[in-house]
Amino acid sequence: MKRFAIVHKLDDASQKMARIIKKQVGAFMEYDEAHPELVIAVGGDGTILFAVHKYLDQLESVMFVGIHTGTLGFFTDYNRDEIYDLINDIQRKTPKVFPRSLLEVHSHGQVHYALNEMRLENNRHSQVIDVYVNDEHLETFRGNGLCISTPSGSTAYNKSIQGAVLDPSLRLMQLSEIAGINHNAYRSLGSSLILGADKYIRLKTVNYQYSVMCCDIEDFELYENEVIDVMLSNRVANFADYRQVSFLERLKKSFL
Repeated sequence: MKRFAIVHKLDDASQKMARIIKKQVGAFMEYDEAHPELVIAVGGDGTILFAVHKYLDQLESVMFVGIHTGTLGFFTDYNRDEIYDLINDIQRKTPKVFPRSLLEVHSHGQVHYALNEMRLENNRHSQVIDVYVNDEHLETFRGNGLCISTPSGSTAYNKSIQGAVLDPSLRLMQLSEIAGINHNAYRSLGSSLILGADKYIRLKTVNYQYSVMCCDIEDFELYENEVIDVMLSNRVANFADYRQVSFLERLKKSFL
Protein backbone atom coordinates (compact mmCIF):
# COMPACT_ATOMS: atom_id res chain seq x y z
CA MET A 1 0.00 0.00 0.00
CA LYS A 2 1.26 3.42 -0.94
CA ARG A 3 -1.55 5.87 -0.03
CA PHE A 4 -3.31 6.52 3.27
CA ALA A 5 -5.84 8.83 4.87
CA ILE A 6 -6.91 9.55 8.44
CA VAL A 7 -10.40 9.94 9.90
CA HIS A 8 -10.52 11.12 13.50
CA LYS A 9 -12.76 12.30 16.29
CA LEU A 10 -12.73 16.03 16.98
CA ASP A 11 -11.54 15.92 20.59
CA ASP A 12 -8.06 17.23 21.41
CA ALA A 13 -6.50 13.83 22.14
CA SER A 14 -7.68 12.34 18.84
CA GLN A 15 -6.57 15.35 16.81
CA LYS A 16 -3.14 15.31 18.42
CA MET A 17 -2.75 11.59 17.72
CA ALA A 18 -3.91 12.07 14.13
CA ARG A 19 -1.23 14.70 13.58
CA ILE A 20 1.47 12.37 14.90
CA ILE A 21 0.29 9.48 12.73
CA LYS A 22 0.03 11.67 9.64
CA LYS A 23 3.60 12.92 10.10
CA GLN A 24 5.12 9.51 10.91
CA VAL A 25 3.27 7.43 8.33
CA GLY A 26 3.70 10.25 5.82
CA ALA A 27 7.44 9.57 5.90
CA PHE A 28 6.92 6.30 3.98
CA MET A 29 3.41 6.59 2.46
CA GLU A 30 1.63 9.32 0.52
CA TYR A 31 -1.26 11.07 2.25
CA ASP A 32 -4.20 10.96 -0.15
CA GLU A 33 -7.59 11.71 1.39
CA ALA A 34 -9.42 11.37 -1.93
CA HIS A 35 -8.16 7.92 -2.97
CA PRO A 36 -6.47 6.10 -0.06
CA GLU A 37 -5.61 2.43 0.09
CA LEU A 38 -5.51 2.44 3.90
CA VAL A 39 -7.81 4.50 6.13
CA ILE A 40 -6.66 4.95 9.73
CA ALA A 41 -9.53 5.73 12.12
CA VAL A 42 -8.54 7.55 15.30
CA GLY A 43 -11.31 7.46 17.87
CA GLY A 44 -13.67 4.58 18.50
CA ASP A 45 -16.22 2.36 16.84
CA GLY A 46 -18.28 5.37 15.79
CA THR A 47 -15.22 6.74 14.00
CA ILE A 48 -14.81 3.42 12.18
CA LEU A 49 -18.45 3.57 11.06
CA PHE A 50 -17.97 7.15 9.88
CA ALA A 51 -14.86 6.13 7.93
CA VAL A 52 -16.60 3.20 6.23
CA HIS A 53 -19.52 5.40 5.18
CA LYS A 54 -17.17 8.15 4.00
CA TYR A 55 -15.46 5.72 1.62
CA LEU A 56 -18.48 3.62 0.64
CA ASP A 57 -17.87 4.28 -3.05
CA GLN A 58 -14.28 2.94 -2.74
CA LEU A 59 -14.72 -0.14 -0.55
CA GLU A 60 -13.26 -2.45 -3.16
CA SER A 61 -9.89 -0.65 -2.98
CA VAL A 62 -9.71 0.52 0.66
CA MET A 63 -8.81 -1.17 3.96
CA PHE A 64 -9.50 0.15 7.45
CA VAL A 65 -7.60 0.02 10.72
CA GLY A 66 -8.47 1.70 14.01
CA ILE A 67 -6.73 3.07 17.09
CA HIS A 68 -8.84 3.92 20.12
CA THR A 69 -8.41 7.18 21.99
CA GLY A 70 -10.95 6.53 24.72
CA THR A 71 -12.14 3.35 26.35
CA LEU A 72 -11.82 0.09 24.43
CA GLY A 73 -13.46 -0.18 21.04
CA PHE A 74 -14.59 -3.43 19.43
CA PHE A 75 -13.36 -2.62 15.91
CA THR A 76 -10.05 -1.06 16.97
CA ASP A 77 -6.92 -3.20 17.29
CA TYR A 78 -4.72 -0.61 18.99
CA ASN A 79 -5.08 1.39 22.22
CA ARG A 80 -4.02 5.00 22.57
CA ASP A 81 -0.65 4.05 24.13
CA GLU A 82 0.15 1.80 21.15
CA ILE A 83 0.41 4.51 18.52
CA TYR A 84 3.99 3.60 17.57
CA ASP A 85 3.10 -0.10 17.41
CA LEU A 86 0.48 0.83 14.82
CA ILE A 87 2.92 2.98 12.84
CA ASN A 88 5.60 0.27 12.89
CA ASP A 89 3.12 -2.41 11.83
CA ILE A 90 1.93 -0.30 8.90
CA GLN A 91 5.51 0.23 7.79
CA ARG A 92 6.83 -3.30 8.27
CA LYS A 93 3.96 -5.78 8.00
CA THR A 94 1.64 -7.00 5.29
CA PRO A 95 -1.78 -7.23 6.94
CA LYS A 96 -4.20 -10.08 6.65
CA VAL A 97 -7.40 -8.84 5.02
CA PHE A 98 -10.50 -9.40 7.18
CA PRO A 99 -13.74 -8.80 5.24
CA ARG A 100 -16.77 -7.71 7.25
CA SER A 101 -20.22 -8.20 5.77
CA LEU A 102 -22.48 -5.25 5.02
CA LEU A 103 -26.24 -5.00 4.99
CA GLU A 104 -27.89 -3.69 1.86
CA VAL A 105 -31.10 -1.76 2.53
CA HIS A 106 -33.51 -0.91 -0.30
CA SER A 107 -35.94 1.86 0.56
CA HIS A 108 -37.90 4.33 -1.59
CA GLY A 109 -35.83 3.58 -4.69
CA GLN A 110 -32.52 4.08 -2.88
CA VAL A 111 -29.87 1.67 -1.61
CA HIS A 112 -28.20 2.19 1.76
CA TYR A 113 -25.45 0.17 3.45
CA ALA A 114 -24.72 -0.69 7.07
CA LEU A 115 -21.69 -2.28 8.69
CA ASN A 116 -23.42 -2.74 12.07
CA GLU A 117 -27.19 -2.59 11.67
CA MET A 118 -30.28 -1.01 10.27
CA ARG A 119 -32.96 -0.04 12.76
CA LEU A 120 -36.56 0.92 12.26
CA GLU A 121 -37.77 2.67 15.40
CA ASN A 122 -40.77 4.68 16.59
CA ASN A 123 -40.67 6.37 20.00
CA ARG A 124 -44.09 8.04 19.67
CA HIS A 125 -46.40 5.04 19.38
CA SER A 126 -46.32 1.31 18.74
CA GLN A 127 -45.21 0.52 15.21
CA VAL A 128 -47.06 -2.22 13.32
CA ILE A 129 -44.79 -4.00 10.83
CA ASP A 130 -45.50 -7.00 8.65
CA VAL A 131 -42.31 -9.06 8.42
CA TYR A 132 -41.61 -11.32 5.44
CA VAL A 133 -38.64 -13.62 4.80
CA ASN A 134 -38.16 -14.26 1.09
CA ASP A 135 -41.78 -13.25 0.40
CA GLU A 136 -43.15 -15.61 3.07
CA HIS A 137 -45.02 -13.85 5.86
CA LEU A 138 -43.42 -14.44 9.27
CA GLU A 139 -45.34 -12.20 11.65
CA THR A 140 -47.08 -8.91 12.26
CA PHE A 141 -44.84 -7.16 14.77
CA ARG A 142 -46.06 -4.53 17.22
CA GLY A 143 -43.65 -2.56 19.37
CA ASN A 144 -41.00 0.16 19.23
CA GLY A 145 -39.27 -1.31 16.20
CA LEU A 146 -36.91 -3.86 14.70
CA CYS A 147 -33.14 -4.15 14.39
CA ILE A 148 -31.43 -6.12 11.61
CA SER A 149 -27.72 -6.56 12.24
CA THR A 150 -24.62 -8.09 10.70
CA PRO A 151 -22.37 -10.40 12.73
CA SER A 152 -20.04 -7.40 13.21
CA GLY A 153 -22.98 -5.42 14.54
CA SER A 154 -24.21 -8.21 16.78
CA THR A 155 -22.08 -6.79 19.62
CA ALA A 156 -23.46 -3.26 19.17
CA TYR A 157 -27.10 -2.14 19.44
CA ASN A 158 -28.26 -5.71 18.86
CA LYS A 159 -26.54 -6.90 22.04
CA SER A 160 -28.23 -4.18 24.10
CA ILE A 161 -31.65 -5.57 23.11
CA GLN A 162 -30.63 -9.12 24.05
CA GLY A 163 -29.73 -10.32 20.56
CA ALA A 164 -27.21 -13.10 20.02
CA VAL A 165 -23.48 -12.43 19.59
CA LEU A 166 -22.22 -13.81 16.26
CA ASP A 167 -18.74 -14.52 14.94
CA PRO A 168 -18.04 -11.77 12.35
CA SER A 169 -16.54 -14.27 9.91
CA LEU A 170 -20.03 -15.71 9.30
CA ARG A 171 -22.28 -14.56 6.42
CA LEU A 172 -25.46 -14.17 8.45
CA MET A 173 -27.89 -11.47 9.51
CA GLN A 174 -30.00 -11.21 12.64
CA LEU A 175 -33.47 -9.82 13.21
CA SER A 176 -34.16 -8.63 16.78
CA GLU A 177 -37.15 -6.92 18.32
CA ILE A 178 -37.08 -3.54 20.03
CA ALA A 179 -39.61 -3.58 22.89
CA GLY A 180 -42.01 -5.97 21.20
CA ILE A 181 -45.56 -6.33 22.51
CA ASN A 182 -46.51 -9.90 23.41
CA HIS A 183 -49.82 -10.76 25.11
CA ASN A 184 -53.10 -12.54 24.36
CA ALA A 185 -54.07 -10.13 21.58
CA TYR A 186 -50.71 -9.60 19.86
CA ARG A 187 -47.93 -12.12 19.41
CA SER A 188 -44.53 -12.03 17.72
CA LEU A 189 -41.55 -14.38 17.77
CA GLY A 190 -40.10 -12.71 20.86
CA SER A 191 -36.52 -13.78 20.19
CA SER A 192 -33.81 -13.05 17.66
CA LEU A 193 -33.99 -14.77 14.27
CA ILE A 194 -30.73 -15.61 12.51
CA LEU A 195 -30.86 -15.96 8.74
CA GLY A 196 -28.41 -17.10 6.08
CA ALA A 197 -27.01 -15.16 3.15
CA ASP A 198 -29.65 -16.53 0.75
CA LYS A 199 -32.47 -14.82 2.67
CA TYR A 200 -33.83 -11.30 2.61
CA ILE A 201 -36.20 -9.54 4.98
CA ARG A 202 -39.09 -7.40 3.77
CA LEU A 203 -40.77 -4.90 6.11
CA LYS A 204 -44.19 -3.46 5.30
CA THR A 205 -46.52 -1.14 7.17
CA VAL A 206 -49.52 1.05 6.48
CA ASN A 207 -48.10 4.05 8.31
CA TYR A 208 -44.50 4.88 9.23
CA GLN A 209 -45.46 8.23 10.81
CA TYR A 210 -42.92 9.27 13.48
CA SER A 211 -40.67 6.34 12.54
CA VAL A 212 -37.02 6.69 11.64
CA MET A 213 -34.78 4.29 9.75
CA CYS A 214 -31.15 4.27 10.81
CA CYS A 215 -28.29 2.63 8.93
CA ASP A 216 -25.33 2.80 11.33
CA ILE A 217 -24.75 6.54 11.87
CA GLU A 218 -27.17 7.72 9.17
CA ASP A 219 -30.91 8.28 9.53
CA PHE A 220 -33.59 8.61 6.87
CA GLU A 221 -37.13 9.87 6.57
CA LEU A 222 -39.75 7.23 5.87
CA TYR A 223 -42.90 7.36 3.79
CA GLU A 224 -46.36 5.88 4.19
CA ASN A 225 -46.94 2.44 2.65
CA GLU A 226 -43.23 2.02 2.06
CA VAL A 227 -41.60 -1.37 1.56
CA ILE A 228 -38.11 -1.90 2.98
CA ASP A 229 -35.97 -4.84 1.81
CA VAL A 230 -32.87 -5.83 3.79
CA MET A 231 -30.28 -8.40 2.74
CA LEU A 232 -26.61 -9.22 3.06
CA SER A 233 -24.68 -7.31 0.42
CA ASN A 234 -22.08 -8.79 -1.89
CA ARG A 235 -19.95 -5.80 -0.91
CA VAL A 236 -17.76 -5.94 2.20
CA ALA A 237 -15.66 -3.58 4.29
CA ASN A 238 -12.07 -4.86 4.38
CA PHE A 239 -10.08 -4.40 7.58
CA ALA A 240 -6.30 -4.47 7.74
CA ASP A 241 -5.61 -7.10 10.39
CA TYR A 242 -1.99 -6.54 11.34
CA ARG A 243 -2.30 -8.25 14.73
CA GLN A 244 -4.80 -11.02 13.93
CA VAL A 245 -6.75 -10.30 17.12
CA SER A 246 -9.17 -13.20 17.65
CA PHE A 247 -12.91 -12.73 17.98
CA LEU A 248 -12.85 -14.16 21.51
CA GLU A 249 -10.08 -11.77 22.51
CA ARG A 250 -12.16 -8.85 21.24
CA LEU A 251 -15.13 -10.11 23.23
CA LYS A 252 -13.10 -10.48 26.41
CA LYS A 253 -11.45 -7.07 26.21
CA SER A 254 -14.75 -5.35 25.50
CA PHE A 255 -17.23 -7.15 27.78
CA LEU A 256 -15.52 -9.53 30.22
